[in-house]
Amino acid sequence: MPMHPTLAHHASALALAALMALPAAAQTVVAPIAYDMPNGYGQANMGSFNYWDKAYTGSGNTSLDFDPLSGGLGDLTDGVVATGRWDAVENLEGTGPYVGWAAIDPVITFRFAQAHTFSQVTVWHDDANGHGNVATPQAFTVTVGAVSQRFEITDPASDTPLASTLVLGPGFSGDTLALQVHRFDTATMLSEVQISAVPEPASAALLAAGAGLLLALRRRGRA
Repeated sequence: MPMHPTLAHHASALALAALMALPAAAQTVVAPIAYDMPNGYGQANMGSFNYWDKAYTGSGNTSLDFDPLSGGLGDLTDGVVATGRWDAVENLEGTGPYVGWAAIDPVITFRFAQAHTFSQVTVWHDDANGHGNVATPQAFTVTVGAVSQRFEITDPASDTPLASTLVLGPGFSGDTLALQVHRFDTATMLSEVQISAVPEPASAALLAAGAGLLLALRRRGRA
């Protein structure tokens, strides 16, 4: 027997509202509350410009090469992705979109307000094909707790900035995520890092319940 039209309308609206309250995809971008890392380098270490994280909001000297930065956010999470090569967009003030490192393979530790099951890390970086000794990173290593995964990066033929997407295996759950950058040449430069996680169990269950209710309503409507 078909459901009463008014009841069907209300049930469908409730199910749709539940679905709309959840991420559209199986994973969602999660924002860190802070990241810790060594500041970028500059002219004091043979740089043409200064590749500092001048926008950083935490502690540390953002005008000093490799100074430890902690407790804040900055260029790597500001939503600005560099579209030009380092020599076209950087400056002496250190306010360009890239943070760059030479002579070290930096570890960037992202901290979150709660634990997540991380699924993917996307890193936007320069690819200058060795111009000014800047190149695509050789690899990235992602570590959460005791679980680590290394990703080798293939350097494309072009010298256009690009994104490397690191798809994580199971077990990357925690409230901190460490990203180590392994240099291919003397220097490497990042402009943005985006981290995704799978929905929490309660959200996943609500999504499944909402989808099931909509399916049941459609079937009853055809009965």
